[in-house]
Amino acid sequence: MSVYVVIMAGGKGERLWPLSQGDRPKQLLSFGSHRSLLRAAFERTVQLTTPEYVLVVTNEQIADAVRSQLPEVPPSNVLAEPVGRNTAPCIAYAAASISLKDPQAVMAIFPSDQLISNENDFLRTVRFGIDSLRDHPE
Repeated sequence: MSVYVVIMAGGKGERLWPLSQGDRPKQLLSFGSHRSLLRAAFERTVQLTTPEYVLVVTNEQIADAVRSQLPEVPPSNVLAEPVGRNTAPCIAYAAASISLKDPQAVMAIFPSDQLISNENDFLRTVRFGIDSLRDHPE
């Protein structure tokens, strides 16, 4: 069972205005770190899989910036929504894309704009969930 990581990186850049704007939403910004929130989400979650199994769902406006910040992720794995419609359609888009490649895959979904201080505990918890799915696939 392959593990696919989906990072949700859409948004309009309105919540932290004026720092965050349409072409630079908060996930592309750094807060007290040398890496952006998006980069931190990638580095944290890629430990669960490989870059080839990481998908980032974003909007067309920042898709190139996402690709630039995550050069390890295959460009075709950056899924640019033509119109943002919030979380459920984002997840459905990723799920449809993954199921075409691997219908038996496990999909783990993460927002790109989280600050997680204890990454070891976070990863241990996520791995527990993944292992549970592997042990009880039905």
